[in-house]
Amino acid sequence: MSRRAAGEHPPENDLPPIELDTSSTELQLRIFKQSWKNVSARHPIGSIENPPDIVTLADFASAILERRLTDVVRYRRQAKLADKSLGPFSKDGGGAHLINGIKEGGKSLKSSSSAQHNNDRILLTSRCRSQLRKFVKHIASMYHDNNYHGLEHAVHVTMSANKLLDMLQDGSVESLDSSNEDFMASEPYLKAQQSEDDNMVDSLMRNGSKFSATSETASKSSSSSSLTPRTAHQHNQTYSDIFAKFAFVFAGFIHDVDHQGVPNARLVEEDDPICNTYGRISVAEKHSIKVAFRTLNESDYDEFRSTVYETNEDKLRLHRIIHSLVLSTDIASPERMRETKKRWHEAFSRPVQDHGPLAFSRLSLAGKNTATKEIATVQASKLQLVTCDVDTIRREGKRGELLMKRNSISTRTLQMEGGQTVEYFATSSNEDDIKTALRHSVMLETMLNVADVSHAMQSWELFCFWNRKLYEELYSAFKSGRSDNDPSSGWYQNELNFFRGYIIPLSEKMKKSGVFGDRGEEWVKNATRIRDRWKKEGKRVSKEMINAVRKDFE
Repeated sequence: MSRRAAGEHPPENDLPPIELDTSSTELQLRIFKQSWKNVSARHPIGSIENPPDIVTLADFASAILERRLTDVVRYRRQAKLADKSLGPFSKDGGGAHLINGIKEGGKSLKSSSSAQHNNDRILLTSRCRSQLRKFVKHIASMYHDNNYHGLEHAVHVTMSANKLLDMLQDGSVESLDSSNEDFMASEPYLKAQQSEDDNMVDSLMRNGSKFSATSETASKSSSSSSLTPRTAHQHNQTYSDIFAKFAFVFAGFIHDVDHQGVPNARLVEEDDPICNTYGRISVAEKHSIKVAFRTLNESDYDEFRSTVYETNEDKLRLHRIIHSLVLSTDIASPERMRETKKRWHEAFSRPVQDHGPLAFSRLSLAGKNTATKEIATVQASKLQLVTCDVDTIRREGKRGELLMKRNSISTRTLQMEGGQTVEYFATSSNEDDIKTALRHSVMLETMLNVADVSHAMQSWELFCFWNRKLYEELYSAFKSGRSDNDPSSGWYQNELNFFRGYIIPLSEKMKKSGVFGDRGEEWVKNATRIRDRWKKEGKRVSKEMINAVRKDFE
């Protein structure tokens, strides 16, 4: 099988713009139709032969980012049209099914008026698409040739993160007709309706919802010449959701860029120069964030960047989501794990009234819990149990004036590109709103944690493949003198410890959160199935793997 389908992507300078009726590429359809168990850029899955090259991996990442960014721009366009009194629904049915903002079938959307400029049909310009792909290749080139924390891992995390967004919608709407292949293939599902006057309608994107225009809703929407405050709020929340989904897959792609193939503890021990910049906690993750935004700010990506950042609020929104998500992937840090434990407990320890679909971008921070518990953390492949007090003193403040106070919502400080420091807060004083915002933030972080170790919750073949890649990386560090631990010692048992202390509890969070509906048990079932098979076959697999890797290094 060729690594690139014929005609899949023309040269970057020749990329056509993405318009309102642009169809998906074959690669995009292939990615979005993969099942959770089979998420992979390799064919066949789990094969150690014929690894994908950097161009192929960059194509996979570009396809996902491009589709999620198209959703963002499409919704911005629709919101502006709604603000010009076009109304959210037309009076009659028909039209096309859109998946992630790109037409899959049916009629093309037509312009809202005969006077509309042709450029209004363009969602992503040729230059934006070219710069997006150039940016992806630039980031890809900065991934080291590590066995595990390399480009292929980043793309696998990105693909898994993207699939989790699909599964979030699939599992959260129990009333949908599962035979609707267009809807189930991807998310968010948009239903475009075409009026007799050929006016373009505002396709209302709601996370986990499927809307059809009725004569009643059309009448209600057309009765107002502008968005009501409630409708405006819903549009703002929906836009935030869609933007956060782009940020989510963006975080998956950049989360390990420039990773050196050794854990943070080793970087601190070696007094690596990046420790002088980022301190002694989560230094690799902070460095990856810095590298990603420094690259994005280069002049070569002006149009791509301006498409992502339509407003300064967008810029802050992307920075804070990426900051929160990427730091959450440092599962070897006891400090980070303590914060994760606190935030999860606060978010899901008590019921909260549901005010609508998950608004992922509404970030708030610490939680409260006075219990002292053992928290499982992971250093390389070895498990540690750290006893710690998970009580916290949180802060609230106005315009930089901070007040130490218990049982209040805390701030998080964010250093953006250029050195400016921003502190951001929950924007609501309503306790349920604050709790809901915290749940959204924590759930998104949990989902990226799952994507980061998704191989342990997907299939046996993927688990064995990435298990070996991790072993190769740790063994390489040991042989090169950058680790004092020979990973071959106790590998089988360490993997069981990893399942017990991290993978199974993480998979259970996906179920307990309740946001995946009937699919919430899938991660627990997969992880348990893989763990049980490892118990039976792991000693043999470990022995064969260790011998094979040792020969490779001779």
